[in-house]
Amino acid sequence: MKSFKYFVLLGMMAGLFWSCGSTQSAADIALKDRQFGELKELVASKSYAIDVKTAHPMQTYAVTRVTNSLMRNTGNNSGRIDVAGNFINIREDEVEGGLAYYGEVRIANTLDPRDNGIIFKGEPLSYEVLEDEKKQTLKVEFDIKGNSMELFTIIMQLYPSKRASIIINSPNRNSIRYEGNLRAFDANVSSK
Repeated sequence: MKSFKYFVLLGMMAGLFWSCGSTQSAADIALKDRQFGELKELVASKSYAIDVKTAHPMQTYAVTRVTNSLMRNTGNNSGRIDVAGNFINIREDEVEGGLAYYGEVRIANTLDPRDNGIIFKGEPLSYEVLEDEKKQTLKVEFDIKGNSMELFTIIMQLYPSKRASIIINSPNRNSIRYEGNLRAFDANVSSK
C-alpha cells in the first residue's frame, strides 16, 4: 500500500513537471513571430549584408592533417577557421562577396596563387527565397559567376536571430560552409 502511494505521488509530480515545461507563453510566440516577420522584410528589401565570422571547410583526411599542422597555435583548426572581415552583400539586383577559401581546388581558374578565394560581384544568374513557416527560417539560393568566371551555387539559411549559415558549392572545388551575422546593408559600413 505504501509503494502504491509513492507511485501515485511520483506520477502526479511527473505530470506537473511535464505540463509546466512544455508550454510557450503567448509573449514568446509573439516575439518569435515578430522576429520572423522582420527577417522576411529584411530579405524582401534586397538590401542586406552578412558579416561572415567562421569558415568550416569540408576536406579530405590528408588536407585536414596538413591544415591542422599549419594552423597550430592560431586558435583555428581544420574544421573551424576565423575569417572575420569576409562578407556577402545583397543590394537590389547585385550580389557581392569576398570569402577566403580553405579546401581542395580540382580545377584552377587562375594562375595567381593569391587569388584562390571566392570573389564575386554582379547580377546573380538565379535568385530564389524559400520560406519555412514551421521552422521560421528563410533559405536564399542563387547562382553567380565569380571573378575568374567560376560558377558558384550559394545557399544561405537565415534565422530570426540574425544568424546566417552559408554553403558554397562549385564544380571546381570542394564545398565549404560559413557562419555569420545578418544585418541591414549600410553603404557607410565597410565589409571589406
